[in-house]
Amino acid sequence: MKPFYATILAALFLTVTPVLAEESKIDMKKLSCKQFSGYDKDNMSIIMMWLEGYCTDENEGAVIDFGKMAGDTTHPFVYCGDHPDDDIITAAEEVLGN
Repeated sequence: MKPFYATILAALFLTVTPVLAEESKIDMKKLSCKQFSGYDKDNMSIIMMWLEGYCTDENEGAVIDFGKMAGDTTHPFVYCGDHPDDDIITAAEEVLGN
């Protein structure tokens, strides 16, 4: 039985790779809107989840509101289209508030 579980664990480990594998760290204060817009959908989603947490007031509680988040995600894209040289933190603070 143990080899079976080890095989399953190894397969799971190999399939769960970081989406941003080409970059182990991203300095969000240096990530420009233009760079952000160049990421694929999966990477953008990870960054947007981080930005939602970053811009959420600490008194709001530990709740993920997927409906609100779905609406909020379009705002940084619009802002970044108009301000490609701004960093993503500025964009998020501008449209998501902080």
